[in-house]
Amino acid sequence: MAKNFTFDAQGYLDELKQMQDAIVPICKMSLYDGAKIALEAVLAEIDKIPDREYPKIGRARGLTEEDKDDLRKGLGISKMRDDSGQITVKIGFDGYGHSTPSWPDGIPIAMIARAICRGTSWLKEYDFISKAMKNARARIESGIANRIDIQIQKTIGANNK
Repeated sequence: MAKNFTFDAQGYLDELKQMQDAIVPICKMSLYDGAKIALEAVLAEIDKIPDREYPKIGRARGLTEEDKDDLRKGLGISKMRDDSGQITVKIGFDGYGHSTPSWPDGIPIAMIARAICRGTSWLKEYDFISKAMKNARARIESGIANRIDIQIQKTIGANNK
């Protein structure tokens, strides 16, 4: 004895179309969630940068508290860019910090970050950005995946009401 099986193909196709339309905004939201986690990780790592010390032999180490404050104030998340389907968002440093005799308008904050991450002729390197990203990578990926899952469930759930 055969049973009749009916399938609402048009309803299913409509639901897939709604998911297709929703996926780009969902990905954009999730990228900002990942960027926020990365930003928090970098801020936490700034606190771990050693205080400035000048050994008798060799290069100076660490940053002054004023430099660390400048890094905290200058850290931010860029606007999202969509380059032919590749969606990117960046975190980085912008602006000017405290004034010095050499920099009367303020030290460029990106230069402070670059100097401590890569080192200079007089300052030993301390790559706090790489450390932050290494420690936060799993949390960033998890945060992005969680946002995508939640938003997809909301989209599917809205269609089934």
